[in-house]
Amino acid sequence: MTKQLPISPRRSRARWLPQETSLLKYFCLAPAVIYDSILFLMPLLFLVWIGFWSVENYRAVPGFSLSNYLDIFSQFFARSRYGYAIAQSLWVAFTTAALGILLCYPFAMALVFLVPERLQRLLLVLAITPFWTSYILRLYAWQTILNNNGLLNSLLVQLHWIKEPLQIMFTQWGTRIGLLHYLAPIMILILYLVLRNVDRTLMGAARNLGATQWQTFWRVVLPLSKPGIVYSAVFGLIISLGDVLSGTILGGGTGQSILGKFPLFSTIILNEYAASTNLPRTSALATLLIGIMIVILVTGFKLAESEQ
Repeated sequence: MTKQLPISPRRSRARWLPQETSLLKYFCLAPAVIYDSILFLMPLLFLVWIGFWSVENYRAVPGFSLSNYLDIFSQFFARSRYGYAIAQSLWVAFTTAALGILLCYPFAMALVFLVPERLQRLLLVLAITPFWTSYILRLYAWQTILNNNGLLNSLLVQLHWIKEPLQIMFTQWGTRIGLLHYLAPIMILILYLVLRNVDRTLMGAARNLGATQWQTFWRVVLPLSKPGIVYSAVFGLIISLGDVLSGTILGGGTGQSILGKFPLFSTIILNEYAASTNLPRTSALATLLIGIMIVILVTGFKLAESEQ
């Protein structure tokens, strides 16, 4: 007959685990839900609702009318050229997001695989320090660097690398530089968290099977980090589409591209808000931009889920 060992009191205690029906979960979620509902969701819904109002005697009249949207789509590629502006904004957003991933992904990889773990948090904090200063101040600082008599052109002329100053200000490249400066910290953070969770044993197994460093990256690290790439791209696209400061301060509101010289859609919305008394029409334009962002967000989440 086997003798049963005494059970330790510490082991006999049942571990408490949060249950799905626990009220504590809802209590913890309540502040965030209330905050987002009052300061984000309700203003957003109100903006969409105003887009269906009409204007009579220079006053916005509540109601439900599609006149604003019908008027916008009637001149979508004609007088106001909203369609071209949307295409221009998508072009800038996609190229900016792609450049952001190409620049931030190697930095995140170096941070995870080359930097000692005790220094990673410090470097990560240094990478996100731009968020500690005002976005507008950073853009005006970039003006002093990028304008014709700025630091960059003066340095290149002194080094005899160029004969005449480069025209970067009031171009789409100026817009992209401002957006990349804003997007880079968040992109680095997202990619860092994803790459840090890559299973090192899989990388070691690939090397033991004879894979080179490039093959290990291409067949192991990159596939496992695709969800982070998708989330970074979605973040970059949405921010680039909605941002108006970089396009105005550094890009001048427009810029020559393969599509032609058209303003960004966010700049059109801002200009119409400043120059027109038709607030419902401006709200309808903003609603179109929100709809594009929602499509990008849903598509990105579905793509990330399929990659996972």
